[in-house]
Amino acid sequence: MTRFEDRTFENQHVILDDGVFVNCVFKNCSLEYSGGDVYVQNCQGEGCQLVWRGPAQRTVFLLQGLGLLAPATSLPTTDSSSRVQ
Repeated sequence: MTRFEDRTFENQHVILDDGVFVNCVFKNCSLEYSGGDVYVQNCQGEGCQLVWRGPAQRTVFLLQGLGLLAPATSLPTTDSSSRVQ
């Protein structure tokens, strides 16, 4: 797993899977999660959107279908040129 500590991510597409994020700040980022291992501790997000892929996306669809999670209001777009992996 890749570790990020005391880091600020701004205007980026960040893949959360296989990451450890400690004391990080996410500003205006798209945060992608596919259902893999991730550890987040004491982080903050400002103006971010979550992008669900693969198993994580299927879980979101299930929760929405059961009425346990509100549907998304719009589909996110991502620019892979500023991607953090």
